[in-house]
Amino acid sequence: MSSDPAQDGLALSVPAAPRTLRVAGDSRAAFVAELRAAERTSEYERGRADGERAALERAAGALDSAAERVDQARDSATQALAGAAVELALEIARSIVCAEVEAARHDIERIVRDTLAASGVGRGACVVHLNPLDAARLKHIAFRAGTKIESDPEVQAGDVHVTTPHGVLVRDVQDVLAAIGERLRGELAP
Repeated sequence: MSSDPAQDGLALSVPAAPRTLRVAGDSRAAFVAELRAAERTSEYERGRADGERAALERAAGALDSAAERVDQARDSATQALAGAAVELALEIARSIVCAEVEAARHDIERIVRDTLAASGVGRGACVVHLNPLDAARLKHIAFRAGTKIESDPEVQAGDVHVTTPHGVLVRDVQDVLAAIGERLRGELAP
């Protein structure tokens, strides 16, 4: 055998080793610079996310606060509107009642009968005091025995004052409207 492997039919080839690996600038410094840039970007993104989260939390708080103020304003406005509606209704009722009484279109007979029933004296003797105009309208109406109708200029039209052995029962139109108003206002109270 020969000492030359190429002559024996064997060929072995070894590639040449690279001479040097060249990186522009200092590779460690470049790596550190890239790492720091990534950290800065990461810190920036984290700071930005924290800032956005804080801004959203402030905005959500402001929205919650505004919604609460709107709810309070709505509740207050609803209460005020209900109160104004009651006062308007009472004033309309007062105007209608006054106009009806002034025009003598009120049912004075029914008012007297209701007042007598409320007096609790049954068939006992009563004196019904009425405005002279109302008394004149009832002069031909028969009431129970022992009931006397008297004209009294001190009594307002539409009002009824019944004197019984137990005392005086007064049915005053304005007092009735005032009692209705108090009941309605009481129902509105929170």
